[in-house]
Amino acid sequence: MKKQQKKALAGENGNPFTKMGIVTFWGISFLFWMCFPASLILSYVMLGSVRTKQLITALMHDFLQTILIIFVVLSIIIYVIYHYVTAMF
Repeated sequence: MKKQQKKALAGENGNPFTKMGIVTFWGISFLFWMCFPASLILSYVMLGSVRTKQLITALMHDFLQTILIIFVVLSIIIYVIYHYVTAMF
């Protein structure tokens, strides 16, 4: 398959999970992770392999983004606490 055809198919079948609202995606993410083994099999059967791969990609992207945000916030909090505690001594 040519590169142009692949790009056209990817454009037509874009990842619908990345276009969802935050509340809707949170609900899907919550249900997926709470019923993990069964939800993976069920999504593969009901949605097919392409949509399941898109769902997993969106969930991993969301997970890594959340971990990065937590890391940055914790780093800032630790820096601020260290800065103010060392100033007292």
